[in-house]
Amino acid sequence: MIDKIMASPHRALITLLSAWMLAIIHQYLFYGNEIGVSYPIFVILFYVFMYLFARDRMRSFKFIDAFVAAVVLLLSLTFLLYDNELLYVLNFLVVPGVVILHMTYLMGRKQKQWWEIGLIGTAIDHLLPQAIRHWGTVAAIAVRAGGRGMGKSQKTVVFKVLIGLVASLPILIVVVALLSSADGVFDQYLAGFPEWLNQLAFTPGIPRIIWIIIAGVLLFGYVWGFVQPMQYEAEKRANAHWKNGAAPTVDKRDHSYIFSPVGPVTKGEVTNKITPEPERTPVQREPFRLDPIIVGTMLLVINVVYVLFVLVQFSYLFGAGEGHLPVDLSYAEYARSGFAELILVTGINFFILIVALQYTRPSGRAGSVVHQVFLLILVSCSSIMLYSAFMRLNLYEQAYGYTYIRFLVYAFMIFLALLLLIAGLRIRYTSIPLIRWYIVLALTAYVAVNYVGMDNRIAELNIERYHQTGNIDATYLASLSADAVPLLRAFALEEYPDLKREMLERQAYLEMDTSDRSWPSYNVARHRAELEMSKLRTE
Repeated sequence: MIDKIMASPHRALITLLSAWMLAIIHQYLFYGNEIGVSYPIFVILFYVFMYLFARDRMRSFKFIDAFVAAVVLLLSLTFLLYDNELLYVLNFLVVPGVVILHMTYLMGRKQKQWWEIGLIGTAIDHLLPQAIRHWGTVAAIAVRAGGRGMGKSQKTVVFKVLIGLVASLPILIVVVALLSSADGVFDQYLAGFPEWLNQLAFTPGIPRIIWIIIAGVLLFGYVWGFVQPMQYEAEKRANAHWKNGAAPTVDKRDHSYIFSPVGPVTKGEVTNKITPEPERTPVQREPFRLDPIIVGTMLLVINVVYVLFVLVQFSYLFGAGEGHLPVDLSYAEYARSGFAELILVTGINFFILIVALQYTRPSGRAGSVVHQVFLLILVSCSSIMLYSAFMRLNLYEQAYGYTYIRFLVYAFMIFLALLLLIAGLRIRYTSIPLIRWYIVLALTAYVAVNYVGMDNRIAELNIERYHQTGNIDATYLASLSADAVPLLRAFALEEYPDLKREMLERQAYLEMDTSDRSWPSYNVARHRAELEMSKLRTE
């Protein structure tokens, strides 16, 4: 079936109709509904749509494709399984971005590797110019499909009429404005049109139809931008070898022209023979590399400062846990002091590591050893600073409790620690592809943050702090998402009755919020929270 669609002369029309079918499903799932189970359903349908109608553009499937597809699916399922608003917003932006990059890697007109920064530019090219240029293709397909019974001259007339209508709109706007200002009666008649248009806009079905039309055009433009990508003039000149008298041939995959040079023709000689292009040694530009002496000098200076910093402050960087604080500093002041600066310095060190590892020219054996030693010192100092920041945040949380921001900062510091670990391994084992490992780790870490159950974990830590200190912020606990409701209900019934009032207020909010919710908005965490809250009211 798929092969028949690929070979069909009506492939464009079939793709357009399928895009509108997907748009109908899209408006049914999302129009007037909260996001829930609808999100993973549409993501799966979108992947199927792209596979069916751009399969011939797809490169061979690799492990990284399965990994990215799994990341997209897992992040999409969070809209079904969890109820954290912050992660909702982030995933609403991250999932489409990852999908667009994945589609570009699989089907893009430029064969970029998945770790290359140029993949982002190609993705933007397919999302905007390549897709927008095919909006007109929709009109061409409609005219061609609607005019099958017409002759060529009749189609030309219809097309020219459409052009005339579009061209007359600016003139019509100016003329109508002048006439309405010249005649009051005419202006009163025109004044009745906005009210009629408002009534039409609120007619049931009209907004949905507009939604379907726009979404269908956008979906078709995006997929057809992969099927028939535009080649820019600069690329044509680079690939065509105009100066060599090139003869065009068509590359079926790129839908673009490739040129083979024609042999030179002497004066008075006529020939149609096409000779093969002589082999040329490709001119490869040497990649940008920094001088190892310059980099080594910079690392030496930076390391001296970092080592002095660690030695001078070592007595109290790790002494707070045993009660040894700097003079005139409380636990809270100690925890706050320098925390942001330490994180920022660690981030700067991480950037220096990437530059030194990836963009430094190799030197001799002795130079390489010295370079590795300097980098290991930098990694060690960065690890000490990161541990210090980690400990400060831990003290602050013990004093003031656990929140979203502090939890995410914890997660970010763990992520930085793993990045430093990989950088340390890269210093010793130079064959490790640093950027690729970092990309995989970043995606894995982001998925882990989504599935660790942030709200539930924050509630557990605050309850544990209550057991140790007797302090708890019930108002903040009640503001956590529906993910934490089962744990909070048990805590309110067994240990902290004052939390019950806050929980009952949440029940009123949930009942009001879910009164008109349909199945596309179904969410496991919200459904479980509603059941728990209904039990709490009767207990």
